[in-house]
Amino acid sequence: FLWGSMASLILFILYFFGAMSKVTVYIVVIAYFAQLFFYYPQYGRGWSPYWKYILNSTISDFGLGYFDAWLVQEAPLNPKKRYMFGWAPHGLLGVCRIGSGGTWWLEAFPDIFGRWGSFGMAFYIPGVREFSLMVGACDASKETLAGRIQDGESIHLIPGGIKEMMLTDQSSTDTQLVLRNRNGFIRLAWEYGLDVVPVFCFGEKWTSTRVLLPAFLRRIMARFRMAGTMLTGRWGTLMPLIDHPKRGELSIGWVFGEAMSVKKQQLKEISAEEEGDIRRVFDSLDTNKDETIDVEELRGAVREEKVRTVLPLKRLLREMSREAGTMMDFDQFRKWCRGELAIIQIHARYVSEMHRIFETYKENFGYGPEETLTIVDALAMNESKKEA
Repeated sequence: FLWGSMASLILFILYFFGAMSKVTVYIVVIAYFAQLFFYYPQYGRGWSPYWKYILNSTISDFGLGYFDAWLVQEAPLNPKKRYMFGWAPHGLLGVCRIGSGGTWWLEAFPDIFGRWGSFGMAFYIPGVREFSLMVGACDASKETLAGRIQDGESIHLIPGGIKEMMLTDQSSTDTQLVLRNRNGFIRLAWEYGLDVVPVFCFGEKWTSTRVLLPAFLRRIMARFRMAGTMLTGRWGTLMPLIDHPKRGELSIGWVFGEAMSVKKQQLKEISAEEEGDIRRVFDSLDTNKDETIDVEELRGAVREEKVRTVLPLKRLLREMSREAGTMMDFDQFRKWCRGELAIIQIHARYVSEMHRIFETYKENFGYGPEETLTIVDALAMNESKKEA
């Protein structure tokens, strides 16, 4: 918004002093909004390679210096590998993103450059669009991120997204991360063999004060995957706060945990109990008792919620629905299950690491012993919205 406001101010000054006519201003504005629907760098390489010179420059150092930030690296990373950096919490301002910028990154993680995945509407908001492209952000769709990985780049994602942003509460002693049923970033890492780096940003929730918009506006904005909140910072502006509400000076910091090794599409070794559970689920889905599952059988089970399992059957239904006549026998279903269980296992390790990092370092960043960390279910939040 700040970048968009600056551009509008420049146009106004040029018009006010006669450097641009009213017609020229109209042409510039129309041309700008027109290119939003014809120019899509966010789905490709963006403004590559210039973003590296901005994101990891002394310009970004000012952001880190503003907070007098701390940066903790628990273990070095191999510059020859690619990584999935999973950041949390999101917060209202998204301050956690600053941790990937500045010249310090070049020292801590040499030759490791990551692209931020951003929600699609960000690239249609004047100012936000240009800033996002300037720092190398791209659309967070799987297809776009896969393209960046295939180009040899690492990925930065905040799995909690907008839902986590809405839960940010400066006055609460409980930090909530929307991670349960948020496996997409782990799935991407598993499919392409990216090691996962857990990253926790401390102090994010105290950098601004949340102002909730009216409920009807929140519902409308939620349809466009936008947060139904506003915020205030220092002196009632958007500048982040730098004082802790109780302890004086605010300590902002990022802790980069040790990378979790992920082998490309490695299937989970399953126990006899898991083998039995897989057989039980398959038999429940195979209503025709012909030792195969087709789309209609799966659709009926998902719609009626007959089968209780941790496996993402809705995802399997989407995969099978893409091609008419697709069927799975038990061996194919078993292989699919082993892949999904591997993803669930990696995700559980990530969540465990986030808990460990929080408990280990919270006092270093001004969190009292009463501060807790809660993992929230994204699907449960969806259901609560429907009921509301």
